[in-house]
Amino acid sequence: MTDRETFAPLVFFEYDHKPGHYCLMLSDSNMLSAEPVFAEFGYDGGGYGWAGVARSAVATQESGLAERINFDPEAGMFVAYGEDAEALRRLGTLLQTALQDPSALRKLIAAGDPEWFD
Repeated sequence: MTDRETFAPLVFFEYDHKPGHYCLMLSDSNMLSAEPVFAEFGYDGGGYGWAGVARSAVATQESGLAERINFDPEAGMFVAYGEDAEALRRLGTLLQTALQDPSALRKLIAAGDPEWFD
């Protein structure tokens, strides 16, 4: 199962090789439009920057998700994963809003711990 529409440009899917384990992914080409907002704060808008946004979203809006989601970003890709599909879907909604609304993204970056963006 791969869903490219619901949280676009994020992709939600179940790992083929590991049924019951899910992933929410954002690739580098889909991060470009938000880079100027990250630059306002002195951060890079790559995978690690989006992991910071995700942590901030969880901490400020959905604290119950904290223990249900794991992160594995790379410079050019954001990845959240876990066994709780609903938790990842809720994160997908939060991140999609941040991708579409620079004001929402600014609020999440400002609220985040600077160490989350490294």
